Amino acid sequence: MNLYLTFKFFILKIISRFLSKKIAIERSNVGLKKAATIGVMYSYEAPAKHEIVQRFIRELKNLDKKVIVVCYTTEKDRVYPSSSLLYAFGHEAITAFGKIKNDRIQKFIDVSFDYLFHVDMETNPVLDYIIAHNRAKCRVGHFDPMRRSLFEVMVKVRRTIPIEDMKRLTHQMLHYTGCMES
Repeated sequence: MNLYLTFKFFILKIISRFLSKKIAIERSNVGLKKAATIGVMYSYEAPAKHEIVQRFIRELKNLDKKVIVVCYTTEKDRVYPSSSLLYAFGHEAITAFGKIKNDRIQKFIDVSFDYLFHVDMETNPVLDYIIAHNRAKCRVGHFDPMRRSLFEVMVKVRRTIPIEDMKRLTHQMLHYTGCMES
């Protein structure tokens, strides 16, 4: 990673932490059964992870939910055939100081999702910035004590094999949000 990206990610991480504590957005739980609009965001790491996330999205759509997806990719990820996604974006969508330069990302942030799922095991400063700004009623992500202010629901998955971890994460996200009622 070059020096600019290291600096950019450091600044975005600080801004996201500050915003997640400062911005007062009323959060509520409507229950997954009553939810209409769901956001899914993830970072592209490998074709196998991408397929697991696509399966998760299909499961949500099978529940008759409107699903809007964004996928963070890096230049090296864009060489995979399956990474030419309609909803992919790179770090250049957000400046080092948090200005949104991509219309799709701005629209994603402005949608008031019933649920926003962050389907990643690792933190990503660009995605954390989007999570901090989004007006979702309930934000769901992997458990990380440093990111408690970003999520209303955090799912802890015992780590073993990365692909199996992703399968368990998506399964647990659906399970716990399905158990929630308003």
